[in-house]
Amino acid sequence: MGITVHDINSTEFSIESLTFQGNKYTAVVKYRAQDHFGLDKEDILEAKFNSISFFRIWFVLQRAKDVAQKPFFTNFEATITLTGENNV
Repeated sequence: MGITVHDINSTEFSIESLTFQGNKYTAVVKYRAQDHFGLDKEDILEAKFNSISFFRIWFVLQRAKDVAQKPFFTNFEATITLTGENNV
């Protein structure tokens, strides 16, 4: 799993709706995240990546002027509904 998703590039949380009825509530929350399938400088300096030649080659291929293979992005998104009761 560390090869596919080992760090999240960006995240966003938003409350799509929030309603109250008496002491009960319903909230719709949206979560979005993005990761890139690539290696940055911090990755390649870690022993688990630097010690394997595949990762060193991958790092160079992303940056070599004549090759410059750009990483692709993985986008995650989930919308969940939360319900509960305020007992205060």
